[in-house]
Amino acid sequence: MSTNMNAQSNFSRLINLFCEEPYRLFFPLGIVIGMFGVSHWLFFALGVTKSCSGIFHASIQMQGYMSCFIIGFLMTAMPRFAAAPHATKGELFSFLTLTLGITVFLTLAWYVAAYACFVLWLLAIMRFALSRVLGRRDRKVYPPTEFVWIPIGIFHGLVGSIIMMIGMLSSASMWTVNVGKPMLLQGFLFSIVLGIGGFLGPRLMGVQQLINPENLRNKEASCAPSSLEKIRKERMMIHVSAGFLLFATFWLEGFDQKYLAYGLRALIVTAEFLFTGALPTPPRVKAVFAWLLWLSFWMVALGSWGEFLFPNYRVIMLHLVFLGGFSLMTFSVGTVVILSHAGEMPILYGRLPVLWIVGAGVLMALVIRFSADFFPINYFTFLGTAAAIWLTGALSWFFFVLPKVFRSPEPGTFDREHESVKKK
Repeated sequence: MSTNMNAQSNFSRLINLFCEEPYRLFFPLGIVIGMFGVSHWLFFALGVTKSCSGIFHASIQMQGYMSCFIIGFLMTAMPRFAAAPHATKGELFSFLTLTLGITVFLTLAWYVAAYACFVLWLLAIMRFALSRVLGRRDRKVYPPTEFVWIPIGIFHGLVGSIIMMIGMLSSASMWTVNVGKPMLLQGFLFSIVLGIGGFLGPRLMGVQQLINPENLRNKEASCAPSSLEKIRKERMMIHVSAGFLLFATFWLEGFDQKYLAYGLRALIVTAEFLFTGALPTPPRVKAVFAWLLWLSFWMVALGSWGEFLFPNYRVIMLHLVFLGGFSLMTFSVGTVVILSHAGEMPILYGRLPVLWIVGAGVLMALVIRFSADFFPINYFTFLGTAAAIWLTGALSWFFFVLPKVFRSPEPGTFDREHESVKKK
């Protein structure tokens, strides 16, 4: 009896820990889904499976792997930013169920069901975010202006998913795929990265003080609440305008104005990174995670311009964005979140061999994936090799962070270390 009671008590504590900091559940789940999606190419190259699907691979990586890191971060960070209550058990269970449902439906090639689940997943994010912002304890505390990209991303995901479902359930013309697919697979992620990455990146790299526009105003004006409010609104309008243009690029692409679409998209991404300070200043923080994060921003920007300059190699350039940029971003930011919340922030500024393994693995996988298009006879052999190398880095990272995911420091440790790093 006592054993059962202890087990129930431990399980209850674990659930409460997941509710307080949902990244502890979704980050490990995300990397497992990511490895599942990448192993698709390895198994096909080895002859274990007899068919392969590019749409399955892209969808599982975006709607499963990346989405787990996004929801894990947002559900952990938003209540802190807004001084609002953490996630409830119902919210945690809903996101977990929808994420697993998306993964299962994509695996079964039930794409309409997967898109429907993703629509519900996006609506759940919207509800979670609004409830925290509207329910914040301090009405004078606003979310970061860059976070306006989160509803912009949700809008891209919703419209893209609905267009794809319309195309699959009816005899609609190819425009549904040409518009909906990139809007869903790229528009959603670009928006989230511009929002979360634009805010978090400069701060993690220690360069936000160099580019913060408030510091460019005179001291008296910058201290005046009315001036700060005006600056906040101006910045939000800039982000919203860029989001509107980004949305328009997918309609241009869908209706065969690809050159204009790719160029405008690259310009928006680069301008946002420059505006928020993610680029071009090198990190002032001398740590591996900071340099990998900086490199990931460059890869997203360069891949976007590569899609514009070399449209015949569009798939390769998108891998520079996704494999090189977004993948490195999740590993570096995920490491910061996990170690800081585990009370092991000082480790972040050490050598961290696991991040060297991850960084080298991503770069090697990227080079081999690039090479595949130039050796069509051995195309799938190259893809399988690239997958195996990425999986090696991902597994190394998974086993490094897994024990730390369940480690809780003494109360107040995270806040003390966070303040110490900000002062440094």
